Amino acid sequence: MNINNQNNPDLQKLDWPQPSRRAHWYKRWSGFNNKAVLFDLDGTLLNTAGDLGAVANVLRAERNLPPLPIETLKPHTSRGARGMIEVALGVSWDDSSFEELRVKFLKKYEECLLMTTCFMPGMQHLLEVLEKNKILWGIVTNKHEKFTVPIVQGLKLFDRCSTLICGDTLEFCKPHPAPVKLAINNLQLNPQAVIYVGDDARDIQSGFNAGCWTIGIAFETFVKKSLTHNWGCDETVFRSEEIQSLLNIK
Repeated sequence: MNINNQNNPDLQKLDWPQPSRRAHWYKRWSGFNNKAVLFDLDGTLLNTAGDLGAVANVLRAERNLPPLPIETLKPHTSRGARGMIEVALGVSWDDSSFEELRVKFLKKYEECLLMTTCFMPGMQHLLEVLEKNKILWGIVTNKHEKFTVPIVQGLKLFDRCSTLICGDTLEFCKPHPAPVKLAINNLQLNPQAVIYVGDDARDIQSGFNAGCWTIGIAFETFVKKSLTHNWGCDETVFRSEEIQSLLNIK
């Protein structure tokens, strides 16, 4: 692997095999006594679009541009600062001005991490059901620790999750499989006893190559449902309740 790609999720996707659906996933996963479900953060477990979008619109205002509706920015939540800057300002990660904008964006974002951030629909209940069924859960996100931990603590999840892997925990971030592998190792589980749930193709690629099962979720207004069928997920869902049904838990 090209070492220059290690912190660039937009380039890393070329370095790893593309996922493919495995219909036998539930039989394998359910056969373990000790099991776990891992979640991506932005756009999967939590709705951070309002706070990320607010910062994007601050940067637009500095350029005398009108604010964009949050609905326009929502589909790019999973890409964090990269997605917000690209959509709000038309500046992609390979532009010479991107890094300066990214630093400015993150500095402003740190000031408003929990202004509107909340659970994605039904996700709070899903965590409770997992806990009731003694199924471990954790978080694997590309969001850096300085932003992730305050949010997780603010929503009183820090002491409940069994593992938390951030974008700067390792030298590699998703779609590299290393973050998901570390989470699995922390749980001391067989990879096939673990499911990773995400709302982006990079989540599925990371989970697949880490050896666990994958569920792609496309909440309405966040991800185009048609896109998820191209990710190679073991399952695709559009509501949190469908995950509970797939796992056969109450």
